[in-house]
Amino acid sequence: MDLNDAVLSEVSRIFRALGDEPRLRLLRVLLDAGRPLSQKMLADQAGLSQANASKHLICLASAGLVTREPHGNQVLFSPVAPLVTGVCGLVCDHVTLRIKQTYESMS
Repeated sequence: MDLNDAVLSEVSRIFRALGDEPRLRLLRVLLDAGRPLSQKMLADQAGLSQANASKHLICLASAGLVTREPHGNQVLFSPVAPLVTGVCGLVCDHVTLRIKQTYESMS
């Protein structure tokens, strides 16, 4: 694996994009939907204002985590698979395991 400075910079950009709870909520909504969604639908389902959702979707698109597809007078967003499903799955599995281990150590 070649981890030169340019690659590390891009990896860091992806992790920064993933390191924000509202952006993770937007990704969860997209993954749960299983189909492209408009910004309005994403904002509503993630509990964000449209302006806030727009800012976060721009960040996610810039990091290559979602795609934007014009559809009539709106833009539809989709998660970039398998990257988003893989990374989110790995991290969620890790967190679940840590919670389970913590719970078991308290028993």
